[in-house]
Amino acid sequence: MPMSIPTDPDAVSAQIVARWLEAGDVVLVDVRETKEYDLEHIAGALLLPLSELEAEMFPVLADKPVVLHCAIGKRSAAAGRMLIGAGHAKVLHMDGGLAAWKAAGLPVEEALAPAAEAENVAPLFLCPTPGAVLREEFLVPAGLTAEALAREIGVPRELLDGLLRGEHAVNAEMSLRLARYFSTAADFWLHLQADHDLERTRHALGATIRRAIRPRAA
Repeated sequence: MPMSIPTDPDAVSAQIVARWLEAGDVVLVDVRETKEYDLEHIAGALLLPLSELEAEMFPVLADKPVVLHCAIGKRSAAAGRMLIGAGHAKVLHMDGGLAAWKAAGLPVEEALAPAAEAENVAPLFLCPTPGAVLREEFLVPAGLTAEALAREIGVPRELLDGLLRGEHAVNAEMSLRLARYFSTAADFWLHLQADHDLERTRHALGATIRRAIRPRAA
């Protein structure tokens, strides 16, 4: 049986991406390298360099499509093919990349620090902590305080505060308690934690692991 070849992601113009981004309808991902991002980038774009992209570990974002961009559109198209090949459906790329964005007169954020300090700028991530999701998507919309939630789910206030700050990880018991109260799937919060941990570890150790370990031949 011939091997299936991943299809190219659909290309969208910079102007359309700008409208979608302003409306909060897409997740914009910059696949250039960290030094390029540090020099200039689109406000609100998340950083995931193509050199570190592992398609099988890319989070599934069910609510919004992902738009990839690079400098001129070549790397974002390659990244899109990788994600589509791994089964991600809602993947687009920005035609012409950052060059087209600037040619359309759209704004970019430039580095405030000297280029020599650029490596110290931390990348942005796609997978927030469970605490950030809890705060922004559950507590704030419901007008619910941390103190009230801690009381309702039967956990110490200090434990919940640590979770909201990203200092404490979600375990199975906390996932069950939050799932019961907010009527989510029992493993919803554990999956958030796992996605967050995998992404951070991939950024910290992914290159080292790829160099050190050779995949076992079938």
